[in-house]
This record gives sequence, C-alpha cells and structure tokens, in this order.
Amino acid sequence: MKNNRNIFWLIFMIFIIGVYGISCKQDGGTQKEGGASNMESKNTEAKAQAAHEKRIEDTKHLQEKRKEIMDGMLEGGLASRIENPRGEPFIYVMQPFYLLTLDEQASLMNVVWYYFITEDRGVDVLTIFDEDTGNEIGTFGRKGLLIGE
Repeated sequence: MKNNRNIFWLIFMIFIIGVYGISCKQDGGTQKEGGASNMESKNTEAKAQAAHEKRIEDTKHLQEKRKEIMDGMLEGGLASRIENPRGEPFIYVMQPFYLLTLDEQASLMNVVWYYFITEDRGVDVLTIFDEDTGNEIGTFGRKGLLIGE
C-alpha cells in the first residue's frame, strides 16, 4: 500500500512540475560577449537583479503551493529532508529523484529554491545531497541546476 502511495505522489509531482515549472523560469544570461564595458556589465547586473526581485514579489502568492510541493516530495519519497539552517538551504534526494528527467529535477529544485529565497533574500544557492551516500551531488541557484560537476 505504501508503494502505491509513493507512486501516486511521484505522478502528482511530475504533473505539478509540468504545470508549475513553466511559471518560474530562471534568469537567462543577459550579458553581452566581447567588448562590453564595465559600466554596461554593472547596468546589466542591476537589471537582472531588479527582474529577479520582481519575479520573487510577483510569485510570493505561490508560497503555500510551493510548501505543498515540498511536502509531496517528502511524502512521495523524492526527498528525505528539506531544511534551511542559518540561511543555507539543502535537500537530501532519494533514488526516485534520479528517475526524473533533468528538466523535471530542475523544476523541483526551482520550487524549493524559490520557496527559500522568497522568505530570505540572502539565500544564494540550494545544496543537493544524496540520501544514500550523504555526498553533495549538486546545487541550484540563479545559474540553474548544476549536478555532477
């Protein structure tokens, strides 16, 4: 019976990823290559930061839904722990997490990351650990999902 419940949560999470992931896309690289001056770089950085802050404020109403998704990840066996001690959030992922596509994994980590940065703007990155080994397997932040690097 527990396996059926886990499968239900896994299917539910994949559905939520598809619906929710579209609404919270990451910042794209907006800096120009080549001879961009330092002033242009700072201006672009400021614009990216302002856009990021606006996105956080515009999606603040989704906090309850984000929390539901995180609870579903815990109940469904995708993660064993999701915490934010001292402004350094982390997640321990379990075997079913590895069955998801990279886009699905990134969408889930996006949900978790936005949950924490909405509450604490000082959060830079979500660290991802493997439950079985305890090893860090990746991070998620403004640059997106970085796994196995």
